[in-house]
Amino acid sequence: MGRWGWAALAVLMPVAVLAQTAGGTTAVAADEGCRNPRITVLRTLRSDRTGVVADISASGLAVGVSGQRPVYWTGKRAHGVPVPAGSDGGQVAAVNSTGLMVGWFTAGGDRWNRTPFSYRAGAAAATLLPTGGVSGWAADVHDSGRIVGTVDGADRGAVWRKGKLVTTLPVADGQSITEVTSIGSAGTVVANGTVWNAGLEDYQSVVLRWESVGTPAEILGPPVGPSLQGWGRPAVGGRGRVVGSLLSSVEATAVHWDPPGYDDPADVPSLPGFNSGRFTAISPHARLAAGIADMRDNVGPADQAEVWPGSGPALALPRLTVDRASHAYAASDNGSVGGDAVDAVGDARPVVWTCALKQAYVPAS
Repeated sequence: MGRWGWAALAVLMPVAVLAQTAGGTTAVAADEGCRNPRITVLRTLRSDRTGVVADISASGLAVGVSGQRPVYWTGKRAHGVPVPAGSDGGQVAAVNSTGLMVGWFTAGGDRWNRTPFSYRAGAAAATLLPTGGVSGWAADVHDSGRIVGTVDGADRGAVWRKGKLVTTLPVADGQSITEVTSIGSAGTVVANGTVWNAGLEDYQSVVLRWESVGTPAEILGPPVGPSLQGWGRPAVGGRGRVVGSLLSSVEATAVHWDPPGYDDPADVPSLPGFNSGRFTAISPHARLAAGIADMRDNVGPADQAEVWPGSGPALALPRLTVDRASHAYAASDNGSVGGDAVDAVGDARPVVWTCALKQAYVPAS
């Protein structure tokens, strides 16, 4: 979903390229409503210095993980979601505009032994979402309170509301859901999936899209694989744009599909100096996307958080420490981006880039 927002700004101003800097990079300006560009390091739970921002609500409520435990932030302060007996960790994956958080708890030291939950700040306990006794996780939440996620078993696409499993996402014969990943503000749902290819006698990787809960699944393609390629986790914004990545063993390419036709995806080139890029998030009502540039051959610079204004090239976000990795996983309508960045002692800290486009630049190749 394009759910990552700190303010209800519907449209981003056009990006303007400024002069070359002494370091050989090009600074980029964003909307004039954003006045104080900066990178802010959020606090973590006392048990650990590491964390990741996975989402940010319109009111500034950030959510994610710290020390393998589900957390949310008010300002810079970290608060742990109460972990129930029998569980040992988890993650908050998303938060909507009303402050409803969703995610999963883990158990037995197994990150795939999951129980989905919903939670509101300050509550004594989280609400465990039913899965029929199998592992499952909640990935995203609509402003209406509708929650989407994945459960193990034949009907993998789950939809919860008010603590109950209300329906599953339909798929046609030959289609299957791997993981439900996002719900847009208009109710569109996307997922990673597979489709049977009779000619290859094997399943191929696809992105699945439902116009709304209950409608048939549409394949966003083309189908790829089965062995050398696959699609990264897709996200959908309120305007219907879907972002993601095409993955292979040697590189990744950031892509997007657009309504109304949702034709073959359009590529967005990697940052200069990187051979791969992937989008991880898109803002709720604008087209600001966040992601990661990396080197799949493990030669060259460390991973770098990137931001894309919706057209033109992707742009780099400043690192917390020179030559240390950073990653972006959340994008807001007001231009803020969240994720993590490695500090001088090597810890991945939860961070927010406020006014991200005003900090963004084109790296020297």
